[in-house]
This record gives sequence, C-alpha cells and structure tokens, in this order.
Amino acid sequence: MSDTGTPSSSQSLTAMPMAGLAYALCAVMIWTGFILVSKAGALAALATPDLIMVRFGTAFVLFSPFIWRHRKVICQWRMAVLGSIGGLAYALSVFTGFAHAPATHAALLLPGLMPIMIAVFAYFVAGERHKLSSWLGIAVSSLGIAALLIETLLVDNRFWFGDMSFIVACVCWGVFTVLLRRWQFAPWHATLGIITVTTLLFTPVYVLWLPHNLSEASWQMLGLQAFYQGVMATTIQMVLYGRAVHLIGATRMGGLMALVPVFASVLAVPLFNEQWTPGLTIALLLILAGTLISNFPVRLVSGKWRRKSSCTA
Repeated sequence: MSDTGTPSSSQSLTAMPMAGLAYALCAVMIWTGFILVSKAGALAALATPDLIMVRFGTAFVLFSPFIWRHRKVICQWRMAVLGSIGGLAYALSVFTGFAHAPATHAALLLPGLMPIMIAVFAYFVAGERHKLSSWLGIAVSSLGIAALLIETLLVDNRFWFGDMSFIVACVCWGVFTVLLRRWQFAPWHATLGIITVTTLLFTPVYVLWLPHNLSEASWQMLGLQAFYQGVMATTIQMVLYGRAVHLIGATRMGGLMALVPVFASVLAVPLFNEQWTPGLTIALLLILAGTLISNFPVRLVSGKWRRKSSCTA
C-alpha cells in the first residue's frame, strides 16, 4: 500500500479498504463513548489529573505483563515522543476541555478539527499529497468549526478556555497520527508505549503535587471511568485507530472521525441537559458536509456525475 493509503493491487482495492473502514468505524463508536464518559467524569467532581490517572494507571496495571514483554520496543526515543504527544499532552488538553466546555462542543471540535490538523501535518511532515476533494472537505468543515468558535466568543464566552483546550488536543493528535504512520510502529506497540510513557511521566507529579478528588466520586463512576478510559479508550480504541491508519491512511482516518459528532452531540444534549444552539447546528451540518466531500468525492464523466472509485484521500 502506498503512503497515501492507496492499495497496490486489485485484491487490496476491495479487501484492504473494507478492513480499514471496519476498524475505523469501531474506533469512531468508542471515541463517541469516550466523549460522553469523560464529560460524565468531569461532572462527577473528578478533576483533570484524576481522569488522567484513572485512564492510564488502570491501563498500565492491566497490561503491565505485555509492557514488560515488549519493553525493548517501548524503550525507544521515538516511542517516548509518541507517548508524550499522543498520551500526556493530548490527555492534559482534552480533559481540561471537558472540565470547562460542554460535551456538545467536544463532540464537534475534537473530531471536526482533527481531520484538518492531520491533513496539514501529513502534508508537511509525511509528504502525503491530498486530492482537491480532501482540501475542499477540510475547508467546509473549517467553516463549521469557525461558526461554533464565533458563537462561543460572541454569545457565551464561558466556554472559550475549554474550546481552546480542545483545539490544542487536536493539534497533539494530528502530530501523533502522522508520526505514528511515518515511524510505522505496530498499533499494539504504540498503544503500550503511550500507556507506559504517560504513566511514568505523570504519576510522580500526580502523587506529589496535584490535588486528588477520587474520594468524592462514587465507586460506580470510578469503575466506569477505569473500564472505559483504561481499557476501551486507551487500549482497544488505540489499536483499532492505529490499524485503520495503516490500512487507509492518516487523512482518510481523520476524515472518518468527523462522523463522531453525529452520535456524540445528539446523545450529549439529553444525557447532560445541554443547550442546543444555532452555532452547534451550523457546525454539525458543515462538518458532516465536509466529511462527505472528503470521503465520497464525485466527478463529472460523460455528462454524468459518478462517485470516484479510487480510495485515495
């Protein structure tokens, strides 16, 4: 398969993209749950350091035998970079966002802005070349994100810090995704590396200097956070995501992640009693339109519009 995610044979044209699509859609569903569960944890008085510690501490304990077995692969400077960016930096910024902004904002900004960051970094860092349809889709999605940010700044600026934190998280994830593809770590090794690096860097700081609010949350909430953050989001989702990146490319994976708003934003309103605003509506419609343009381009052939058969982003 080429660097842009285009298969190299007629067999891979059918098998590889479908397998990558399956991995990607499973990652989308888990990512949707991550947004909802993380917001529930923030509302349950769990501070950002608590959520990070529960997320990576649980995963580190559960998967310590595998971490020890693959320690030679994990103990590399490139893995340390991946873990610092895609693990610690991403977690700090995204959980700070959940503490200061509604889940609906996370549902739109995180998966909506990630394709833009991934495409930009893939172009300048990994040398991926994108079709005009990809750039057009990114532009349309960007308009939706801009509409939400403008509404936040002009109508209700209480959430600006949380929204900025989500933007920083998207930058971190874009860099991580492109480096993951460029350095060609196996998804399982990358997952173990992120768990290890983040846990080793964050635990001493958490224990010695940061406040702990774990005692204020119920055992049920702690159990939910430990299972979903430590197993589903940190491990299973990361393996699925990494596998999809290898099969269909970073740009297409980023584009498919923009489907998360459909599920997460609709569920967040009734679950957390959040307000649905005009800015959210505009952002959702434009992000979805941008996703369709990027992933299902059409071209005019013999006077008729036909969907492209190529799976190149």
